Amino acid sequence: MCRCFCDASDVGYGGHLTFDSTDESDEPNMFGSWSISEMKQSSTWRELEAVDRVFKNSVSRIEGKSVKIYTDNKNVSHILKVGSKKPYLQEKAMSVHDTCSKYSIDMSCDWIPRESNTKADRLSRQSDCDDWGIQSWIFEYLNDLWGLKINDHVEAAVLESGVTTDSPLYQLYPKMCKLLLGSRSDNTIKSYFYAFRRWEQYITKLGFAALPTQPIHIALYFTHLLEQGSTFHPIDNAKYGIKWAHEINGLTDPTENSFVSSIQEAAKRTAYKTVTKKEPVTTDMLIQLCEKYSDSEDLLIVRDLTMTLLGFGGFLRYDESSSLLFSNVKVKDDFLVLYLNKSKTDQYRQGNEVLISKGFSVACPFNMYLKYVRLAGFVEGSEMFLFRPVFRSGNTCKLIYKSKKLSYTSARENIISRLKLVSGNLNLGLHSLRSGGATAAANHVANDSRCLKRHGRWKTEKSKDSYIVDSIEKRLKVSQTLGL
Repeated sequence: MCRCFCDASDVGYGGHLTFDSTDESDEPNMFGSWSISEMKQSSTWRELEAVDRVFKNSVSRIEGKSVKIYTDNKNVSHILKVGSKKPYLQEKAMSVHDTCSKYSIDMSCDWIPRESNTKADRLSRQSDCDDWGIQSWIFEYLNDLWGLKINDHVEAAVLESGVTTDSPLYQLYPKMCKLLLGSRSDNTIKSYFYAFRRWEQYITKLGFAALPTQPIHIALYFTHLLEQGSTFHPIDNAKYGIKWAHEINGLTDPTENSFVSSIQEAAKRTAYKTVTKKEPVTTDMLIQLCEKYSDSEDLLIVRDLTMTLLGFGGFLRYDESSSLLFSNVKVKDDFLVLYLNKSKTDQYRQGNEVLISKGFSVACPFNMYLKYVRLAGFVEGSEMFLFRPVFRSGNTCKLIYKSKKLSYTSARENIISRLKLVSGNLNLGLHSLRSGGATAAANHVANDSRCLKRHGRWKTEKSKDSYIVDSIEKRLKVSQTLGL
């Protein structure tokens, strides 16, 4: 007997098989991303499509077997049993049944609640590691919707080199296009693309080409941005966006020019604006806050305190703490181990391990985490997000059953409102936790700089130092050593 768990999210599909006679390591997982057009389909269509794709990818394992499908969408369970009056849903259901008929699969289907389908849900939100380095919807968005036309440029270069359309080399160029876009992280690509798009809109209105372009036009564009009151950062972003667009299309980089570089340097001097950074949270603030709620058994309060203390103790960015799964946190005798699957400085997805020691005050992150786990009722091995929205029903307060991470807006509103109770009028943000933890650790003379940089996952000393506010005592030690 084979059990097939399937699910679909807004960004992709996922599924996994379990067999009575094999161990867990031999049970395959499948996942992939939706295209832009597939994202626009109804949730029922995506759920049916997820079942169809998982089945087709598993025929070598399930041929001739009895398979029970488990889905958390009641419509899918019903449609697979009796069909649908909507043609586009009926077509998907028939595709599943055709696969069963072709490979002698005895298929049945049951509905299960979301909390029993967490693994498939997690897989459906996972990026496709075989998708040539970039999610397919991003490639389509960049290449087709707004017309970078990377396919056209690469195909032309391949044909000009003497490769014919019937050659195996010609068949590789579509994958090459995706690899070109996958040379940077998704967020970096989107940042470069939007910068290029703004440049394209400006220059084409004036009757000139954006790709390829002339260096003098870029220098004039930078001058225009400065006249409009732009700071150095939009200039810098525009340069790298234009540079990136030319490089991935195999064109000469027009930003390697004295006019362009000189205007860029001038922007640093003439368009500089003072950056007002958020104030760091201090250890005393957190102790006062935890003392205020020391007797609270309210899940919402304890969730916020746990997220705050882990962010401070692990120097976590919001994206890192919000993406933690319960299974990513391991409890040892006197410390916690946080496994960060995705981090801003971990573009090659090697993973990061953060250790947080057990403390001795009321603001101990170790004890607060155990309290939160007890109140939330997490089950051993759960693949649900650690920090999820909360709902109330009467006197009951629980995490929502769906594996959905806490949004940035909700996290900021809840955490900052609590910190304001003990911080006065300080300018605080979620990054104040990372900055505060780093500052407190750096001002302790016993801490090694190398371990500090590793704990905060900083690539360079410069990036580390930008988070740290030196104490007056530490700054005075410089002149105290002069012997005057």
